[in-house]
Amino acid sequence: MAQKAHVTSIETLDKLRVALLIFIEKATLVLDEVSEEVKRTRIWLQVEQGPLIARMQKQRMKELDMFQQELYTARMSALNETKTGYQQRVNKKRKQLRDLEDKMRTVKKYTRNFDSEVEPVAKKVEKLRSVIDVEMKAAVIFLTKSVKILEAYSEVKSVPKAAVAATTELTEDSEAES
Repeated sequence: MAQKAHVTSIETLDKLRVALLIFIEKATLVLDEVSEEVKRTRIWLQVEQGPLIARMQKQRMKELDMFQQELYTARMSALNETKTGYQQRVNKKRKQLRDLEDKMRTVKKYTRNFDSEVEPVAKKVEKLRSVIDVEMKAAVIFLTKSVKILEAYSEVKSVPKAAVAATTELTEDSEAES
């Protein structure tokens, strides 16, 4: 058994239709933004981060070599006071290199696993886009047609009342003239 809708105002249906159109527009913009962000992140990982970290590693390696050379020179000159300062610089650069190597491993891991971790969520976003593009737009069309049908029905229903009122007035006018 079909449920009946009790519509008390055509304007309310029209407001719902307008609100649905606004929702569709905003949701589409958000979904577009999400899709673009996924693409930007993929490019950022694959194109930008790997070479950037590699350049930083190369630079730190040169600095480490320079500091190791200074440490070696200080050891050869037997300046005990300066050896500790050079040793600290060398240790600091080694730590920076280890940190960069960790970052590089992390970037490679994220790049390798990006599709398997992000794509399932991106597919859900695309399903939502499909619902909005197909079903929500169909709902707007349905509401538009419903409003038109109800407006036409209310006009048809109100025309006989006006005709009855006009007939009553004519009858009263003719009786008054007689």
